[in-house]
Amino acid sequence: MKLPAMLRAFAGLFVIACLTFALTACEGEKGETGPAGPAGDNGAQGLQGEKGDKGDQGDPGMDGADGTTGCVQCHDVSDKVKSVSVQYANSKHGSGTTFERNGTSCAPCHVSQGFTEVLQTGQGTTAASISNPAPVNCRTCHNIHLNYDETDYALVTSDPVTFQDNKTFDMGKANLCAHCHKPRPVTLPEVGGPDYEVTSKRFGPHHGPQSSLLAGAMGVEIPGTVSWTANNPHRNIPDGCLTCHMAEAYGGQSGGHVMSMGYEYHEELVPNTAGCEDCHGELDDFDYNGWVTEYEGLMAQLRQLLIDKGALLDDDYAVTGTFSAALASALYNYRYLLEDRSDGIHNPRYAKAMLQNSIEAIQ
Repeated sequence: MKLPAMLRAFAGLFVIACLTFALTACEGEKGETGPAGPAGDNGAQGLQGEKGDKGDQGDPGMDGADGTTGCVQCHDVSDKVKSVSVQYANSKHGSGTTFERNGTSCAPCHVSQGFTEVLQTGQGTTAASISNPAPVNCRTCHNIHLNYDETDYALVTSDPVTFQDNKTFDMGKANLCAHCHKPRPVTLPEVGGPDYEVTSKRFGPHHGPQSSLLAGAMGVEIPGTVSWTANNPHRNIPDGCLTCHMAEAYGGQSGGHVMSMGYEYHEELVPNTAGCEDCHGELDDFDYNGWVTEYEGLMAQLRQLLIDKGALLDDDYAVTGTFSAALASALYNYRYLLEDRSDGIHNPRYAKAMLQNSIEAIQ
């Protein structure tokens, strides 16, 4: 028998209600929250916002230092740097005719980098030959472009120089010159000692005994009628070499950074006595009290004796061989003064003792 439609609908609702009640009545207590799931992918970037308004301008900063402040300490409106450059270019140092001597024993005085190296190391030679050697120049002697102020004119050294015979040269700024203008190491003949072997025609102190003569050092001090004295008035000259050799410049020919003691004028050699006249008064030449004339006579006499004795060649080179100590000593003294090139003016008393006593020893 079929139920009426309304009754069937009511019966369906009743069943649903009963099921719902049953399910609800059977639900337990709420459990703990489970762990969070992994983060999702980032979303797409949003659109850029509108540009903000321009801020106010800040206050001006302080002015920086003038970039040329260091330069103008030397490179000013004067012609000082130019005049010194011209002078030096005309000097023996500036002509740079021997800076190819870049080997370990020659570079310390013939090459700028070599001189700088041995000053720093205290050694007598460089560690190796100098590549791309430069002639002696401004920075060889001065601290050029280190501080970019007036201290760049300072000399790289003014330390005293001690010679092989333990005598010392200490004349202020001239000490710089003495680091090269000194005899190279050599075994000197012993006065009254055994025969001596000369092994090179260049026997002698090499080309630089100027500072040692000024100091009264490194000659073979043969006994004789002229006493050996350390008293040399020229040692009292302030800054030694510089006072005479770097006196007021005559253009680009002498004095100043040319450093020569004379110049050519109308095919005549004119002495530059500017550095001498504070002590000696006005001079026409260097033959003060006839000293140069006397010196030349003694040199000629000793030279002829050495040639006659077979120790010296006509070109002033030494004869190699074995000689008595007296003859070898006289030969050394002659070549020492020959290389000094001052006619003994650096130290007349010491030079006279070297010459006169050498002559007496081999006559």
